[in-house]
Formats: sequence, structure tokens, C-alpha cells
Amino acid sequence: MATSWTHPVRGLVGCPAHRLLTAHAQQAGYEAHSQALPHTVMHSDSVAPTTVFTVSYENPDGGHRGLAIAVHGSDTTAAAFARRQIASWSAVLRTRRVLYVLPRKPERRADTAQGPDAAVPGQQSGHSPAPWRPCGCPSTTACGSAENAARSLRRFLDREDDVIVVGAPNAPGSAAWRDGTPHADGRAVATPRQAESLAVADPDRLAFVVAPGTAVTEAARILSVLRRRFPRLKGQHPREWCYTMDDLHTAVGSVLAQSDILLVTGRGDSPVVRTALTQAAGTGVRVRDIRALDHLCPQDTDAATIALLDASADERVNRQVAQALDGLGPASHVHRQVRSTALTHSATSPGPARPMFAEGPG
Repeated sequence: MATSWTHPVRGLVGCPAHRLLTAHAQQAGYEAHSQALPHTVMHSDSVAPTTVFTVSYENPDGGHRGLAIAVHGSDTTAAAFARRQIASWSAVLRTRRVLYVLPRKPERRADTAQGPDAAVPGQQSGHSPAPWRPCGCPSTTACGSAENAARSLRRFLDREDDVIVVGAPNAPGSAAWRDGTPHADGRAVATPRQAESLAVADPDRLAFVVAPGTAVTEAARILSVLRRRFPRLKGQHPREWCYTMDDLHTAVGSVLAQSDILLVTGRGDSPVVRTALTQAAGTGVRVRDIRALDHLCPQDTDAATIALLDASADERVNRQVAQALDGLGPASHVHRQVRSTALTHSATSPGPARPMFAEGPG
């Protein structure tokens, strides 16, 4: 499998997709290696013991790219495999967009803490042994929405309020959030329909918390019903909510609306992948599970726009697939990110932050 080779007219041709060909050859049982094809192989006038199958295209950024497989001339079986490989991948050489969704990475801000009289605590950074926090944030970032939700829940229960947990039971991380917080402590309301049929003994003692991992847009629909039915509803401060899942829903939705196929690479799970699979099932976008590079087939790349999401922690397969797409035609890689950030009180206060004096006499 050539990492590069020399075309008699186009000159040096790079092969970013050589690992893809190598993976398919090895999966088919061949001993395959990646290396630059020697100049003598491509330009010898004598009867060479090597047969080379190639295809190439012009790269808009300059130079040329392509694919090349060299086999021993006497190995007719390997030659037939190489011919089929070059023919199948040649059929899907084209320009394409590759769309990615980048999860929001919240930053801990020192100015989110409230004054001493405020009842709302600032977000805390708790321990999270899993790769993802219950709210959908990476465990390496500072986000205390789960801790804040548990704290608010306990505060309302201590006041003997009837507590509603707003959010879908299958929201990412909802089970992890309930660790140490018995499920019976709060009644789950997962849909607006459930909110419409909710029976309450004392509407004046009704409170809510938003389950971490719930998209805020979905929670807002439920709360709209609850507030209409129970005007004295108390609840967790909105600044304690995490918008990661809401942002992912928005970003994933916009990407899938523009994509012909969704490729999910690697082995594992992540909030963005769970969100994408749910939305793809609802919109009919074709999904392919690419757990290893040799799972990527020509029909998986025969698209003008591909959504590429990673399910693993190290993103190794994702990088390999992205590099292979670079070698199957000129590719534009686009990162889509949606970010919601709660402003501090000082940032939303009207008027200047310090006194201003008018110019002129007196």
C-alpha cells in the first residue's frame, strides 16, 4: 500500500488513505505493508515482477493525491483483490464535507458566586470517575449541576415540599445522578403530557429540580405546563442548570439536517453520540457503526456531506477515518459547536458600571 508514488505526468502523489487500504487487505487475510513506492517500480522499462494498480486526482490546494497498491506480478489472487479495491474506491472519489459536533467545555468562572445573602450556591466541581458527568459535560471540566440539583432537592425536601424531578428518566447520566439520592425522593415528570396529568395535594408546597442530563429546551416545555397549572411553583435556580445537552441537541440537529450519512467511529459511548443516534432514528438519516477502519466501506463514503462522530475516548478511529476521507477526494472538515453561557448579574445590569459625567460648562 503506497504512502506515496510517482505519476509519469503528475509527479509525486500522496496517499492519505493508505491505512484504509492496508486495513481492508489485512482483514481479507493478506500480508500488507504501507510504504512509499520506489521510483524504479513506477518507471522501469523492463518486465518488472511487480504490478501496480493506481488512481489519482488533483488536489485544489496543490499537488495530487490518490491510491496505489503494488503486488507481485505472479500473485494473480492478490492482483485481483488490488484491482477490485482500486476500482471500488475510485467510484467514490469526490469532493465532500465532513461535519463534526464539538461538545461544549464549560469553564469555571470566579464571578458566578453569589453574595452572602443569596440562597443560590455557585456551581461546584465534584468528583466524577466516569468519562462524562451526569449532565453530559466531560469529567475533566468543572461543572457542578448534579451536585447543585441534589442540594436543591434536599433543601426542598427538608422544607417538606412535594418535589418534582423534571426530565426524562433515560437522560444521559440520570441514573448516575440518583446515586446517593433515592429515586423515591422526587416524582419524575418526563413529558408535558405527564405534567398535564400530575396530581398535587398542596399546590402551595410544590417545587421542582431539573435532572442533570436533561436538555433545557425539553425541561422548559414541561415547566411551562407546570407553571400554568401551579402558579406558586418553586424551583431550582436556572443558573444551576447545565446547557451541555441542550447545546448538543441543537448542534447535532443542525449537522444531521445537512448530512447524507452519520458515521459513528470507535467503541464506546458519549452524550453526543447518544443524542445523534436518537435524532438520526427520528429523521431517517442513515447510520453506520465504524468500530475499526476496515469497517469503512465505499458506500459509506459515497456522500456529499458526512457527519462524523466519535464514540471512544481516544478518538483514534475517528482520526483514521478523517484521514482516509482526505485521501478519497478533496474534503472540507467543519466543526459545529453551540454554546450557551449564563451571564452574571453584573453583565446584565442596565446602565454604566461606574458614574459618568457630562461634558461642557458647569
